[in-house]
This record gives sequence, C-alpha cells and structure tokens, in this order.
Amino acid sequence: MGAKENIIKYINKWEKQGYEEGIPDEAPSELERRGLVPSYRIVCIALMRNPNNLEILGFKRKKSRYYQEIKRIEINKRKFKGKQIKLFQ
Repeated sequence: MGAKENIIKYINKWEKQGYEEGIPDEAPSELERRGLVPSYRIVCIALMRNPNNLEILGFKRKKSRYYQEIKRIEINKRKFKGKQIKLFQ
C-alpha cells in the first residue's frame, strides 16, 4: 500500500472518531506526537521523514519477504558455519 492510500486511511479513521468536518491543520504538538489528535501538520512531518513507512501515523514497516532467506545464505557462506569462534586457546 502506498503513502497516498495510508494517508486516506488515516484521515478516514479520524473522521469516524469524531472529526466529521475534517481534521485540523495543526494541533498541540505533544498531543500529535502521542497520536492522540490528528492534524495535517503531522501528516506532512511523516511524509518528510519517510514517505514509505509513515510510522508516525501508526502504520508499521513492511518486512521484506526475502530477508530471512538472504540471511540464511549469508550465514551458510561463513567460514565457521555459524559455530562459535574460539577466541582463547
């Protein structure tokens, strides 16, 4: 899901929770950071920080499907095959 769809979900969620006339342009920054009130300012901050994640708005990062497989290949290619190296002999 892209940033545009996530922002639309964010706005719709808050409109259902009592902001029928739309979310405000800004609100007290402490409340925004805690996720207690919505605002377009926090949406802009989320877009500037990382338009792919939007973690500030409550969306989670998407995990790569291939990370575990790449990590497994990397470990298998190691000289010691994941065994502990003896530091003191």
